[in-house]
Amino acid sequence: MKSVKNEFPNPVLAAERDDYIDSCSFSTVFKASDIEVTAEEIIIPISYSLVCNGLQSLIDAEQAVVVVSVKSSAASYSRLFRFPKDATSMNISIPKFGVVKRIEIGGSIIACTPIPGFKCDGEFNELYFGNSTFEIRKGDILAREDSRVIYIDDTELEKPLASIFNINNGHDQEDHILPDFGGDKIEVNLCEPLYKLYTDFIEFNNGALRRYVTGIIVYPVLVEALARICESYQLGNGEDSDKRWFRAIELKAERRGISLMQYSDSYTTLANQLLGDISLDALRRLKDILESELNSGESQVMGGRD
Repeated sequence: MKSVKNEFPNPVLAAERDDYIDSCSFSTVFKASDIEVTAEEIIIPISYSLVCNGLQSLIDAEQAVVVVSVKSSAASYSRLFRFPKDATSMNISIPKFGVVKRIEIGGSIIACTPIPGFKCDGEFNELYFGNSTFEIRKGDILAREDSRVIYIDDTELEKPLASIFNINNGHDQEDHILPDFGGDKIEVNLCEPLYKLYTDFIEFNNGALRRYVTGIIVYPVLVEALARICESYQLGNGEDSDKRWFRAIELKAERRGISLMQYSDSYTTLANQLLGDISLDALRRLKDILESELNSGESQVMGGRD
């Protein structure tokens, strides 16, 4: 058995521990095939199974709750989702642009009020705990499971826009950013110093800033692409309308109820919207990452130490 004193102040029901008898168990269940990706969200149907009369009675009495922790470390995304009291299943909705590369999901049962004299009659491992009782604090972990990982296809998440830009090293070109709209994809050529900075930043902290660094490059190019599309309609010449990037941007706008055939408002505003409100989102994420870096070494744990 792992040391309870070093990890938790109380018995914890978990597959890797033997604080409880073998017939007790706790786990959450989700299927990759049931996960839905919409224009803005990742929706994960998830349920839990609990076999433990003592812990179930705490949930029924609203002294404990079942939660699911969802994290994307590379994007500094972290949130707890709470199962409703009388439900063992729910849908988790995650902002699509709030996560990067992978999502870690793990369930826990957490005390939501102090519980004096806590015990689970006949369900604690008698060899270790006998008739012991425990003083449970609000936030103490009563059951847990190891996190599982969902790997994210970043290109799929950001289609159709991310997949229509190629960012390249323009080597000795004088212009810092030089777009080429001649092919099915928009080729964004960067001068060598800018390209070097771009590649350095997209690898920083396991890609935590990748979307936002890419956005800095793509944003002005998308503004120009929108201007080209709208001008094409205004002139009626159909220029570029056979290009993949043209159709992808047009479809993305249509999903927002915007027809580029009649569009006459700000291209800058629309480009920001099509990139998932990237300006505000990027600065918020940068702030989170900087705060995380400044606070590295400090951790906040609900209840006992892990």
